[in-house]
Amino acid sequence: MLDKKTIRKLVNSATYNKGLDLYNQDKVSKFEVKEAQEDQFEIRALVKGSGQKKYNVELIYDEVYDDLIESYCECPAFYSYNGICKHCIAVLLEFEHYRYRQQTIYDFMGEPAKNKGRRLSDYLKATAVPVRETTPAMKELLRRQMVKAALPMMGQDIYGRIELEPIFDCGMEYLTVEFKIGADMKYVLKDVFEFAKYMEVNAEHAYGKKLKFVHMAGAFEPVSQKLAEFILRWVTENRDRYIQYSYQSYGYGYGNSYVKLRKIPLGGADLEQLLTIVEERPVTANVNGTGERLWSVTKDKLVRKMQITGKKEGIEIDAESLFGYYGAYNALTFKDGLIYMEKKESLMPVQDFLSCMSQVPDRKIYIEKADVPSFCRELLPVLEKHYECEKLTFNEADYGVEPVSFEIYLDAPQKDFITCKVVALYGDKKYEVYKKDTEKGGRDIVREMQVGNIAASYCNAFDEAEHVMVISGDEDKIYELLVYGIPRLQELGEVYVSDALKRMNVVYRSRVEVGVSLSGDMLELGITSSELSHEELIEILSRYDRKKKYFRLKNGSFINVEEEGMQTLLEMKQTLNLTDAQLKKEKVTLPKYRALYLDSELKDKQNLLAVRNRAFKELVRNMKTVEDNDFETPASLEEILRQYQKAGFSWLKTLCHNGFGGILADDMGLGKTLQVIAFLLSEFLEAKADDNRRALIVAPASLIFNWKSEFARFAPSLPVKMAAGTAAERREIIRNAQSRDIMITSYELLKRDIEEYWGIYFFCQIIDEAQYIKNHTTQSAKAVKEIEAGCRFALTGTPIENRLSELWSIFDYLMPGFLYGYQRFRSDVEVPAVQNQDEKAMKKLQKMVRPFILRRLKKDVLMDLPDKLEECMYAPMEGEQWKLYCAHVQRLRMMLDKQSEEEFKHAKIQVLSELTKLRQLCCDPSLIYENYAGASAKTAMCMELIANAVAGGHKVLLFSQFTSMLENLQSKLSEEGISYYSLTGTTPKEKRLKLVEDFNKDETSVFCISLKAGGTGLNLTAADIVIHYDPWWNLAVQNQATDRAHRIGQKNVVNVFKLIMKDTIEENIIRLQERKKELAEQVLSGENVGSGSFTKEELLELLAI
Repeated sequence: MLDKKTIRKLVNSATYNKGLDLYNQDKVSKFEVKEAQEDQFEIRALVKGSGQKKYNVELIYDEVYDDLIESYCECPAFYSYNGICKHCIAVLLEFEHYRYRQQTIYDFMGEPAKNKGRRLSDYLKATAVPVRETTPAMKELLRRQMVKAALPMMGQDIYGRIELEPIFDCGMEYLTVEFKIGADMKYVLKDVFEFAKYMEVNAEHAYGKKLKFVHMAGAFEPVSQKLAEFILRWVTENRDRYIQYSYQSYGYGYGNSYVKLRKIPLGGADLEQLLTIVEERPVTANVNGTGERLWSVTKDKLVRKMQITGKKEGIEIDAESLFGYYGAYNALTFKDGLIYMEKKESLMPVQDFLSCMSQVPDRKIYIEKADVPSFCRELLPVLEKHYECEKLTFNEADYGVEPVSFEIYLDAPQKDFITCKVVALYGDKKYEVYKKDTEKGGRDIVREMQVGNIAASYCNAFDEAEHVMVISGDEDKIYELLVYGIPRLQELGEVYVSDALKRMNVVYRSRVEVGVSLSGDMLELGITSSELSHEELIEILSRYDRKKKYFRLKNGSFINVEEEGMQTLLEMKQTLNLTDAQLKKEKVTLPKYRALYLDSELKDKQNLLAVRNRAFKELVRNMKTVEDNDFETPASLEEILRQYQKAGFSWLKTLCHNGFGGILADDMGLGKTLQVIAFLLSEFLEAKADDNRRALIVAPASLIFNWKSEFARFAPSLPVKMAAGTAAERREIIRNAQSRDIMITSYELLKRDIEEYWGIYFFCQIIDEAQYIKNHTTQSAKAVKEIEAGCRFALTGTPIENRLSELWSIFDYLMPGFLYGYQRFRSDVEVPAVQNQDEKAMKKLQKMVRPFILRRLKKDVLMDLPDKLEECMYAPMEGEQWKLYCAHVQRLRMMLDKQSEEEFKHAKIQVLSELTKLRQLCCDPSLIYENYAGASAKTAMCMELIANAVAGGHKVLLFSQFTSMLENLQSKLSEEGISYYSLTGTTPKEKRLKLVEDFNKDETSVFCISLKAGGTGLNLTAADIVIHYDPWWNLAVQNQATDRAHRIGQKNVVNVFKLIMKDTIEENIIRLQERKKELAEQVLSGENVGSGSFTKEELLELLAI
């Protein structure tokens, strides 16, 4: 029968122990046993080696001859050994345990006597339970369950009651523990190695007549279970040190055995662990040869005692002698039957003293008189926190212990040169701290060094001749000393400041008065101070370095610029872009649009008095109370305008009345067009006959006829002229424009006709879909900015799509210079706010633009608008389509990997072209490959979705940015007999309105629209299902398209479906959309800004599969 003794004989002890370690560490997995033939077993397993590699092991064992017939292991060492390797040993040990478990099951089956001679495999065959069909894990569970069930019957009176009682022997040079084991009667545990072996194999063993049990954890009571675990752990870690080696003539190799070990040698950490296990249970210990007695663990604070006795020429210290050890976390001290466990860190302050005392046999030390002051100052205060100190005939003053005080002398013998002398006083004696004095007796050297170092930290040099610390030529150090250093030094002692140094004045709070007045269309700003002359104030504002906490005037005085009033002035100077030439004037002239920013900056600031004239106050009040302003809604629109639209009307009127421009940035579908029409109608009705109320509306070409129809619908009395048609027709219309005409043209036509508009002054200019001028370098942006107009407005639901520069371009049209020139805006606002995540820069921008942007969301103002339910629908890409996609991804990845950053910058057009191909492959490979005959998973999903919608009586808007994809889908719709309209960029403008009107009235089921051509300006509320066939980079563009249906007039819930191919670039585009969406929300709502840039790393991220 295979057992550990037999296995041990197969190899030398080193290999056996390594194999045993692998077995004990559960490194054997996928263990299988198969009975190859009569009495022979094929054994297979996977063994994890000392590294991360796993090795297959195969063995054949003959049970009759008790012999290992064949062995094999994948490890390199197997072939270099004469015998088997450690991995084979680990598997044999697992097999031995496996056979033991099988025999245990057999024993507990209670088989009749006639079957006693049968092998377990015979029994299992007879009962139709093949061994190979039971996994090792289940067999182990069965064995344990069977043993657990049988143990109470075998020893019902002791099962779960067996105790392990530790007995400690504690000395200066040794520390051991032995155990007694038993229930009602305890026996000495004579060999911990034998005990560990019984526990490992769950063996039954008798210690005496009254104690025989199977060694399992459940046989012990709870505390003793932990003690048994301690013994097993100790044996595992230390067994190699107790092996006895001997050469075995049986077989080959070496044999070994363990010495009998009754007492386990311990360290302090072991003792700590055992005491933690027994908790409040008293333990037996022989402490320092005083005999065995019971000791109890306590966490109470240990009271140490010390006696200090004064002698003629010194003092004697007698500390209480205590015995103990240091554990891993606690100090363990034995005293009066108690074992105190104190956290080691709590004793750190007196650790050196305790170590010192432990080296003195009688725990008595003597300190001579010269060392007593040092002891009293440095050590005694700490000892008194940990000891009960009894002082006998000991008075500190009798030993020259004088308290120290300090005098600190500061002088400025010359410009920008300050000296610092520190003097230590002991009664009538004085010592210069920085002077090398040989007399150290009785001085508190440590305290002197502490004070000297603090004073020196405010200086930058040492004068060896005068023995003083100095500050030489360092304005920062001088300011730090005057403002922070002197108060700190006053905490340390008496500070004496010379008259010369007192003349270095520090103005902590400079009260400043800012006068601001409105005169015509300009603001006048005046700045004065009671503490500073106008020249000094201008000097600060002109030359201040933001990195410094102060500004130094020519007369040597320091001005604290950290206080709120001065910081506000400096911030205003930068934000208003004030030049030195402007500051030198008594009055600074500014554009009127700075009024609201100035008002917010000057509000409730300490040490800054703001004086505003009446006209300025009225302007601010008008802008802050827009809804209370006395502007009447045109009577014809009173019942039509919703409340929020009336508020928008008042906002437009207020801005125009005060000479400002603004962005009406309402959510798509909230009626921005109607609010503008109400504003223009109001101005037309209120104006006198000879007042100029000529207005120009610039919109995308696809929307100009929509504007005309909206005017005809809501304000038919207004003289609206379309600057469209041929060049000659447009020229005629422009040249004959009257002072009250409202002209409508497109961005494209405005570029062509810009010279015709020269010399024509418009009361108001309005640009629709203002994102068309987001790039300030385009001809469209330049053209709208050339028009002469009294006030300007911009309409857009997306004032920022990707970058802050887009907002700058719109404001450069509205109020040129309001956000500075572009280069300064980029360096002072865009880069800090976006790239550097500068919260201050973002808040500054928000404060400036907030009064001139009006944005309302549907969810906030249209409580009666039906919900918009959005859902991404995913389809897996398979077969030929997936192969083509992966090939293109790989090609693009290789191209990007080979490019440097500079090459990447010049190849963006090529990269974007490749990305477009990937997106087309997601839609339908036939968009790229004419001969592609495979399927498109997305097309199938889309057609199924449309069929279900039409069957349910719904009308559908189908958007795609690829017109060729729309053509494919239209062919599919025709095949299915589903009616549709189509609108792309080639659709004539006149026909667009007709298609929209017809779709809203007739029974046509689907409107196929190219994303760019139909994403804006259309009202298609007849549809209540929107399908985005392919995602676009910018979520705002898709939202605009969706809001063709989800807008005022919609009666049904709008369902929006975005069709996405799983694990492709489309899924990554969705993530990118969310990131870019943040940018607009952050500026308008005050959240943090995300990046709108597109880097090489982001492109690679898009290609992730």
